[in-house]
Amino acid sequence: MDQPILAVEAVSKRFGGLVALDSVSFEIRPRQVLGLIGPNGAGKSVLINVVTGIYRANSGFIRFAGRDITNLPSHELGRLGIARSYQNIRLFRRMTVLENVLVASKRHLLRPFRSIFAGGRDRDISIARSMLERVNLTDKADYLASSLSYGEARRLEIARALSGEPRLLFLDEPAAGMNERETSELADVIRAARQAVDAIVIIEHDVGFIRDLSDRLLVMESGRTITEGNPLEVLADPRVIEAYLGVDDDEP
Repeated sequence: MDQPILAVEAVSKRFGGLVALDSVSFEIRPRQVLGLIGPNGAGKSVLINVVTGIYRANSGFIRFAGRDITNLPSHELGRLGIARSYQNIRLFRRMTVLENVLVASKRHLLRPFRSIFAGGRDRDISIARSMLERVNLTDKADYLASSLSYGEARRLEIARALSGEPRLLFLDEPAAGMNERETSELADVIRAARQAVDAIVIIEHDVGFIRDLSDRLLVMESGRTITEGNPLEVLADPRVIEAYLGVDDDEP
C-alpha cells in the first residue's frame, strides 16, 4: 500500500515549439480516485495520452506499480493493466452491447488471435454480462451499440475498459454532454468501478461531479500543475478559482 500505483516524475511533452506539458509530477496510490481539472488547453488530455502510450514524453519518467513504463506503447500498457475511455465515444456500433464487451475482454487482450478459436466462450460471456451488470446495462446486452442513448454508450465504454481487468482506469471527460440524470447514473457506476480496480483517474469539467467522486484533486494550467490535495481545500484555493473557476464565482 505504500507504493504508488502510478508515479509521474517531471514529465514534459512538446509539439514543435509548443510546450504542452512542463515537468509535471504526481502520484496516485491504491484505492484512490484522482480528479484532474483545469481550463481548456491546460494539458490534461495530453498528460493522459502520454501516460497511456498515445504520445511519447520528451523527458521525465512514468512508473506503474514500481515498473518503468515510460513511452511504452498503449497495447503493452493495456496488457500490464492500464485502461482508459476517450472524450469521443469509441464503440463498435454494428455489434451488440455484449459483443462490444467480449472483444475487450482480458483473454482477447492478451491473446487476440488465439482467443477466437480457444474454448471458454461461455465463461467469457458470463464475465461480460457481469460487466454489463456493473454498469446497469444487462437489459441492453442484445441491442446494437448504435441504439444506445448517449449516457448508456458512455457506461458501455466503462464496461469495455473494465472487461480487460485493469488495475488503473483513466476516464477522459466521462460526463461531458450528459444531463443531470445521466450524470447521476454515471457517478454511481464509477463508485461501483472502484471495487474492480486499484485506482481511477478522472478528467472532468463538471466540478461538482468530480469533487464528489475524488479523494484528491490535481489542478493544471498551461501544462503545469498549480496545486493538488483535498478536493474542498483545492477548490477553495484562490489560484484555482482564478485559473479555472473564474474570479467572480461565489461557490466552487
